[in-house]
Amino acid sequence: MTKQLEIDILIKSKKWQKYAEIEDFITKTCQKLIKNTKINDFLQNKKNKIELAISLVSDAQIKKINYQFRDKNKTTDVLSFPAIDKKLLQKSDFFKNLKTSQIFLGDIVLSLETIELEAVTSKKNFYHHLTHLILHSILHLTGFDHKNKNDAKKMEEIEIEILQKLNIWNPYKC
Repeated sequence: MTKQLEIDILIKSKKWQKYAEIEDFITKTCQKLIKNTKINDFLQNKKNKIELAISLVSDAQIKKINYQFRDKNKTTDVLSFPAIDKKLLQKSDFFKNLKTSQIFLGDIVLSLETIELEAVTSKKNFYHHLTHLILHSILHLTGFDHKNKNDAKKMEEIEIEILQKLNIWNPYKC
């Protein structure tokens, strides 16, 4: 799967460098997570390839991005920018019936200070929390959302199930 998944990781804040081998951790985490999502249907053909971009930023940087693209002048832990239209992604057979061999899923932006603070305040392992946020974003890039209670419940159930396979506790029980 390594050749089938291309992850462009951009470290835009030096603060992330305190986590040795963060790029390797993110790459391996994405590989594990994607194996457990509907993207894996597309990757059953060994010629197919998925690409996504992940930016590692500071709170100040994510605040600017959040304001620029969402008109929200505040920090957040993660932002997801899908490259594929949500209506297409929500078709249950979208990844099975793609007529292309390569797709770009979109961009994920992760803010270090907010993720660290959330991990500390909720008494979670930093890497487990980061894994959950990456999974949450990958699900957004594949058409999931949480704008209403039913969609939120469905998305949370998927997250809990996938994280459990990685021996990570339910992030919604703190």
